[in-house]
Amino acid sequence: ATEMLHTYMQDHHAGAAAGVDLFRRVAESHDDAHIREVVSRLGDQTEEDKRSLEDLMTLVGTSPSTLKDLPTRAAEKVGQLANQRLAERSPLSDLLELEALTLAVTGKELGWKALIDIADPRLPRATLEELATRAREQGEQLEKLRL
Repeated sequence: ATEMLHTYMQDHHAGAAAGVDLFRRVAESHDDAHIREVVSRLGDQTEEDKRSLEDLMTLVGTSPSTLKDLPTRAAEKVGQLANQRLAERSPLSDLLELEALTLAVTGKELGWKALIDIADPRLPRATLEELATRAREQGEQLEKLRL
């Protein structure tokens, strides 16, 4: 069971690493200045969440896996290229990027909830609940931007 928990947390860390990259890219490239500002702040929070995950991983005796982090970060870069034309952003870029960010924070929220459900005594429930709430709030903020 411990090995499965380690794998699960490493997988979520890989997603978090790619998520941070995506937040940073959208914060730099979105056409709307207000959205760039909000996404930048959410990107900072996502970086903090990734560090929280790393702290939790330490509590259960595991660490991030470079072998998992690199491919997911590379996939985010490929997604970036697929969403662009040769010399300019696609007209759909802004919408697709906000949808991708929403999917990322939804996955993060589900990850925190799964760790709550696992109820491993090494993982502080209050911390996990705070992180799940924050992810839900991040998703709500992104949804407002998307509309």
